[in-house]
Amino acid sequence: MKDKRLLPHGAGPIFFNGLLFRNPVLIGALGMYPIAAAAWNVKNAAALSVLFLALSLPSSLLLCLTGMLVPRWFRPGLVLLVSAALYVPAGFLTDLLLPGSVSNLGMAAGLMICNSVVFSRAEEYAPEHVALAVAADSLGCSAGFAVTAFLIAVLRGAWMGGAGLPGGTGFAVGRAADLPFAGFLLLGFLAALIQWINRLRSRRSAERMKRRMP
Repeated sequence: MKDKRLLPHGAGPIFFNGLLFRNPVLIGALGMYPIAAAAWNVKNAAALSVLFLALSLPSSLLLCLTGMLVPRWFRPGLVLLVSAALYVPAGFLTDLLLPGSVSNLGMAAGLMICNSVVFSRAEEYAPEHVALAVAADSLGCSAGFAVTAFLIAVLRGAWMGGAGLPGGTGFAVGRAADLPFAGFLLLGFLAALIQWINRLRSRRSAERMKRRMP
């Protein structure tokens, strides 16, 4: 599959699939725990997004270059080793951009090493595709992860009367919103929304195909 050429304009659909239509968090239910556990304010959402990008892009590109050179059974361990090695500079970059944010994430920060989105894209997708497709996929998934994290943070902040949001009053009308259960609940509603959008797209696509048929 790596022998097949990918024109630059072909990277666009790959990116938007990761961003929205095949968002790995909302469609694949991957990497949900860090968002559910820690994305209850916008700073945490931003920190998770930076960590994700700093782990996903280089690990995917590295597996794109080396994945076919190692036995398939060794790839999962290799991905985890690469993610663990990248976590140190990724954490440093995140703290540089958002001081103190990594410690605020607690256990969710360390679990990004074995984030299932990063793992699946680097282990399954990257070795079988060209670098441009891998970069588009990684950036799209990173954007999809970030959009999901920020949406969840905003919804939870609104749930808590603006706590954790810029300009928020901090008046908590529902402190349960900062618990993982609330995060999973909101993720479920967003996932249902994306599934509904995809069904509408499929229906419209089928209708267009029928009109073109003689």
